[in-house]
Amino acid sequence: MKTLLALITTLLASLSLANPKDAQYQQALQSMSPQKITVESVTDTPVKGIKQVVVSGSSTKEVIYLSEDGAYIFDGNLLSIKDQVNLTELTQNSLRNELMNEFKKSHNSIDFLPAEMTDQVTVFTDIDCGVCRKFHENINAFNQAGIGVSYLFYPRAGIGSASHQKAVNVWCAKDQQQAINQAIAGANLEPLMCPNPIESQYKLALNAGIKGTPYIVLADGTLIPGYQTPEQLKQRIALSKSKH
Repeated sequence: MKTLLALITTLLASLSLANPKDAQYQQALQSMSPQKITVESVTDTPVKGIKQVVVSGSSTKEVIYLSEDGAYIFDGNLLSIKDQVNLTELTQNSLRNELMNEFKKSHNSIDFLPAEMTDQVTVFTDIDCGVCRKFHENINAFNQAGIGVSYLFYPRAGIGSASHQKAVNVWCAKDQQQAINQAIAGANLEPLMCPNPIESQYKLALNAGIKGTPYIVLADGTLIPGYQTPEQLKQRIALSKSKH
């Protein structure tokens, strides 16, 4: 983020535009960066004279704020005091939701879904994560509360690590649910190899802003780090719905 902001700051210092346009930002950014950087959108904010700009570099998207004359850049969160809402977070959640939905069109997850499901969350997990084990111990309770859990892997030690191989072992098992139950409880599974999406899931986690495990992604793209009881998660889901 800092590298991208530094680049944009340098760009704006060299511009003298009374009313910057999307195409002009995009052309200038791409001419100054070795990687493809695209201005995805420029929209108004509730603050007069401040624009919200969504930029993408590689497969990640960032939210920044610019003064209407292009002379100033703002790095931080925009909050509505009246509505007590983090407007930046809402935009980031929306971008994350788009990213997750696009990924799910062509990739599967390991799902624990109740017959009567009221909500569904995606959880990035790691076989060697103690807190993930604690979370999974309550998987039946989550289902009983109407919450479906879809697991994706984020081996924190990285691609090629022992944690990565354990995730592959689970994915390649005939019964993935049984395999993750056993592996996350500490059992050593038979080493397996098959075409698998673990590296893709790991990259998705990085692009989605995942910084550890377990990390829960709600249906609207809201991120919840760490352990949640079924009751706590139910409350967080209700809170996220109330913001829309």
